[in-house]
Amino acid sequence: MDVTTSEETVFIQTSKLYYKKWSVENPRKTIVLLHDSLGCTVLWREWPEELAMALNCNVISYDRRGYGKSENYTIKRPIDYLEQEAVILNDLLQYWQVEQPVLFGFSDGASVATIYAGMYPQNTTLLIVEGVHVRIEKETLQGVREAEEMLHNTQIAKALQKYHGDKVYDLYYAWTKTWLSNAHQSWNIEHFIPRITVPILVIQGELDEFGSMNQVNAFDNASGVVQKCIVSGAKHTAHKEEKAFVFSTITQFVNTHIHEKMD
Repeated sequence: MDVTTSEETVFIQTSKLYYKKWSVENPRKTIVLLHDSLGCTVLWREWPEELAMALNCNVISYDRRGYGKSENYTIKRPIDYLEQEAVILNDLLQYWQVEQPVLFGFSDGASVATIYAGMYPQNTTLLIVEGVHVRIEKETLQGVREAEEMLHNTQIAKALQKYHGDKVYDLYYAWTKTWLSNAHQSWNIEHFIPRITVPILVIQGELDEFGSMNQVNAFDNASGVVQKCIVSGAKHTAHKEEKAFVFSTITQFVNTHIHEKMD
């Protein structure tokens, strides 16, 4: 199967955003990838092309405000900044003329995908979340503190400059300072979950350092079918640590539920 790629920047609301698309002939659906708190499109590596080929779907990944090849974003993040990102995602989908996508979000991207599926249930086909945050836990805060220590004690900033350029410190502190602030401790998006009517796949590493099983079990309140996948021995980045297993689980989930909808 041939996969063609294209990339573009588009001005949405107040920011110039970068995205890349992997296209196939006669796609069944479009899968939208939403990256984590330190990620971007490039860091999905081979996942977009392989998903496009395995599922005969178009795949789109974009860099959120301040990340990757998108414009820097230095405004202090409000408590509802991920909700704002869900609205931006809706604007992007309208620009792309994509209806009812399959959403696959990782970490912060999983939170954005969850919010979106709750805000716009009629415009979502399937929801896949990995390492999702729906509430603040002690594990979440400890994981963020350790990430902040890594910034000062390792070469991670230099490594990330390859992907984010001179925006690294801005995005790193925007993430850690926001989540560790007193104002952010009341953050919770669980109220979006009962509004989600589509099938959901929740993936979490058994040893995820950013959240407990409470994050996964919160999806028991969804209105749609929920499938849970706990990846043995994996930490937060299960799709990298146990790629073959996670990839197979995702493709089976999508094939099953798209087939059911087509029937």
